[in-house]
Amino acid sequence: MTEMQGPDRGTDAHHVELDARDWIVRLTSGSVSEADLEAFRLWRDCRPEHRAAFERESLFWHQLQAVAAPAPVAPVIEARHPHAFARRRFLAGGAAIAATALVGAPRFYRWWSTDFVAPVGEQAHLVLPDGSTALLNSGSALRLNYGPQMRLVALTAGEAEFTVKDISGAPPFRLAMLGGNTQTNAARFSARVDDDHATITLSEKQAIVFGPADEGASLGDFPDAVRIAPNEQTTYRLGKPPTFPVAADMELSLAWQQHKIIFEGKAFEGAVAEVGRYLREPVLLRPGIDRSLPVSGVFSTRAPLAALEALARTQALAVRRLPGVAILVT
Repeated sequence: MTEMQGPDRGTDAHHVELDARDWIVRLTSGSVSEADLEAFRLWRDCRPEHRAAFERESLFWHQLQAVAAPAPVAPVIEARHPHAFARRRFLAGGAAIAATALVGAPRFYRWWSTDFVAPVGEQAHLVLPDGSTALLNSGSALRLNYGPQMRLVALTAGEAEFTVKDISGAPPFRLAMLGGNTQTNAARFSARVDDDHATITLSEKQAIVFGPADEGASLGDFPDAVRIAPNEQTTYRLGKPPTFPVAADMELSLAWQQHKIIFEGKAFEGAVAEVGRYLREPVLLRPGIDRSLPVSGVFSTRAPLAALEALARTQALAVRRLPGVAILVT
């Protein structure tokens, strides 16, 4: 066979990597048949590039725990008495919160100051006052401020997908996050906040992102607002305007909705932080750990402790869990 050269070779390698990732997802889905296994072996063994790509993309695949149980349906919550809901949700886990108050104080305060919080390790489906919906990921927090001039939602932690209902004559829907705003009359989009970094990914219709601005700012004051189309993504940092939209990797951006975490060369510290979103106790790294080590893999969000242990093994580290207090990587 003639060796491929130039762009075609790069494109072929990219497709092989995508195929390898698809096989990882299938093999860790918990519903792999004998036919699937035979098809995988044929794919893996037909070319050395396939085997190499699979080994490269599946650094942790043999350590993943397949989930045989069907995916739980996210609880549906009506946004009628938001503050009462938030307090009930915390009181249900009061003992754990009391135990982690000192170690996880910033997280605790941020959640308590909002209206709705998804339980850690779970997803929650929220029906907003106008009939729009929000799917909240583990530990994500929302604050609502609906009024005659604006349907306002603030995402103060985590990530969520919003399906905005098109209502004739209704004010626009606005998501506030890290000093920036996303506005639409009807759309489906996901939003994520990481410390001082925000990401907006659009799935359907159209939305406008602008800022930095307060939550009640007029869109007309921002002629350079960014418009995003389906399968596009924009980001911004606290106090900065949004970037020009780019094509989004929808598989990576929405993996959490399928109860998966996908890493592609992510720094060890960032990977640990991502897994930590699904753990009740805060994760602490001892000094001296190589936090920049790139890691790749596919994990189930239903087995976050196993994922953390697999990550730790990349540096011959151990994981020690102090129930209700913290998880130490040493």
